[in-house]
Amino acid sequence: MNKERIPWLDYVRFFSIFLVILFHTPPQTPILDGKIIINLRIPLFFCISGYLFNIAKYSNFGQFFSHRGRQILVPYLTFFIVFYVLWLLVGTKLGDANVAWWQPLVDFVKGEPHTVLGTFWYLSCLFVMQVLFYFLQRLLPNQWLFPASIILSVAAINCPLENYWHVWNAMVYMPFYAFGNCFKHYLSKVSFSSRHRTGILLALGVVSLVIMALSIYIEEKNSMNVIKIACGVMVIPTYICLAKWLAKRYGRNSIIELVVMNGTVYLAFQNHMIGFIKVMLERAFYTGVMEDNLWLKFTVPFMVMIAIYPFAWLIHHHMPWMLGKKKV
Repeated sequence: MNKERIPWLDYVRFFSIFLVILFHTPPQTPILDGKIIINLRIPLFFCISGYLFNIAKYSNFGQFFSHRGRQILVPYLTFFIVFYVLWLLVGTKLGDANVAWWQPLVDFVKGEPHTVLGTFWYLSCLFVMQVLFYFLQRLLPNQWLFPASIILSVAAINCPLENYWHVWNAMVYMPFYAFGNCFKHYLSKVSFSSRHRTGILLALGVVSLVIMALSIYIEEKNSMNVIKIACGVMVIPTYICLAKWLAKRYGRNSIIELVVMNGTVYLAFQNHMIGFIKVMLERAFYTGVMEDNLWLKFTVPFMVMIAIYPFAWLIHHHMPWMLGKKKV
């Protein structure tokens, strides 16, 4: 494992991956899934991506595009091919028979292969977001980057665009990416360093969660999107401080590091693994067992993370080209 890894970053990303799996595990609940979990995982993913972005590494746009394309577009392509073939062989016989064979290819080109790999909307959105932020950072002084990202987000919220390659989502969620990048120094230093600061940060986290839960009563979409941005930025420091506390208490963990370094593998496999475990549970007990037992929603994600781990290890050590990486 890389000796220069930052443990708290790995803890943040690890629990964000867990939240993604938890979100997709049935039963779906309007408040927990539709408001709280979805508005916890998305801000953190984009914020940490922004935190890790360093424009100084790239001398020009061509070098930037080549590097990010290898890290994002290569896994987008390779995993789509794998799961598209599996879908043609198996998926069309298990309930997708009404979907034309060519439709997933069209969706792939549009940046949202929802039939085959629905979770990969995140990769296309992240790629567009990084390209947009690259040009913002080249054109604007650093002190204007975060305000400019908010202006861009508000403009997108009020002027819906065609969402090919999730351009609209990339613009809406840009403040999270910019927050991670522009406030990198603050996020690297913030911690539960005193009772007073701990109380304030925990209170902000709780308030943001309460607002997220109550937003179920807000029907106006533009207002809902503004609340998402505000609550997401509000809860990020608390989330990071909790991760730092865990990292300080438990230190580095090789399992967590491998999961995080292969987060794309978990992103690709998790829906399929949830479906497989659901089928196994229904064969062992009865149809609808997961929908009837809320405790399984919190148990199955652990089973999914354990079940995917061998695939992550195999790809990490023997097929890193699937992730656009060199051999370990």
